Amino acid sequence: MKKLISIVLSAALLFGISASLTSCGENREEVLKIYMPGEYIDEDILEEFSAWYKGQTGKTVTVTVKAFDAVEDILKAVEQNKSDYDLLVPSDYMVEYLVKKDLVKPVNKSIIDITEAGLFKEAYIESTREFDPELKYSVPYMYGTLGLVYDMTKTGKKIDSWDALFGDEFKGTNPVRRSVKDSIRDTYVAACLYNESAVLNTLSGAEKKAKVQSIFEDTSAETIEKAKNTLSAFKAGGARWDVDDLKFEMAAGSSDVAVALMWSCDAGYVMNDYDDNDGNKQSGNRNLWYVVPKEGGNVYIDSFVISKYAANEEAANYFLKFLCQKDIAVKNSDYAGCISPVAAAYDELLDYYTDDTANEGLFDGTAEGWKEMFIEMMFPSEETLNRCGVMKDFGAGKDAVVKMWGNVKG
Repeated sequence: MKKLISIVLSAALLFGISASLTSCGENREEVLKIYMPGEYIDEDILEEFSAWYKGQTGKTVTVTVKAFDAVEDILKAVEQNKSDYDLLVPSDYMVEYLVKKDLVKPVNKSIIDITEAGLFKEAYIESTREFDPELKYSVPYMYGTLGLVYDMTKTGKKIDSWDALFGDEFKGTNPVRRSVKDSIRDTYVAACLYNESAVLNTLSGAEKKAKVQSIFEDTSAETIEKAKNTLSAFKAGGARWDVDDLKFEMAAGSSDVAVALMWSCDAGYVMNDYDDNDGNKQSGNRNLWYVVPKEGGNVYIDSFVISKYAANEEAANYFLKFLCQKDIAVKNSDYAGCISPVAAAYDELLDYYTDDTANEGLFDGTAEGWKEMFIEMMFPSEETLNRCGVMKDFGAGKDAVVKMWGNVKG
């Protein structure tokens, strides 16, 4: 898998076919401008798109891509500055917000219709309905889950519960043995799921999925107070608030952390051989395991949307259609280290990971069950997805959650 930088904290990077996003006197009908996370698209496909678009429409287009540091940068660019971008790549909750604020345009379904039978894996279309109910404004790009990564040499056993993160078993202040993301949404939801463990562990199927989703949308004063207490106790018992370094330390075996909150894409990245931040080849750590806790977790979907201020709407819609071709979706999945929900690409990638001849011994020498764990992490089963909720816009509750977070972190 190619180098992956965390979706919400990617290093700023500018790349593309044309030299500048703001060229004086440019013909905007011949330029497609994209604003997205860094290292999240195979640059080689940009030239391929230009040739493909010419064949589809007879028109010329070049593509520029500018990277943002955090998904919230989209708000500054679009809501505040009305920036000159055609396509944006927000996460699920940000899509919901942009739709509410009338900051995106509908996708042209005569060019690309994500409801077309067999185009996308149905599970991810259903998850998309949580933030784009009419499937009108977004085209899914990549998915993943949020769960726990743990080092078997430090835990001494498999874990399957949020209790491993927030309970007492792996508590420790010197050394610190537990870590959460320095991310309000991810860590708040994880604490809320832990607080509802007693109820969640009595549920299953659709009932459990509905309960998990309701927790993702709960910003009541009582729930926020419980989350504050859980996070305060976590901090007092030894806490690491991680941005992006921990995954490399755990990969190298140089961290004392036994269990950490992490995105599946980052976990998978450092379990296998990878490129570090300096571009040097490193060996992955096959002692690392990943699990979506039994109580419930998060499935995230990053999607493309068309900005309200798009000046090349036609090329934007055709680019979305282009991304849904199997070969293009496979290239981007391979590059980013995530899996596309485009059905044909998903199936091809799953075949690769499950065929030991095709994957050239990728899982040779791993512990019993490690291969199955890894495949489950990259291609979550229906059982796993049925205990996953989707991040939602906090709406009026956002300020209260942010205030709580500030009080806990001090």
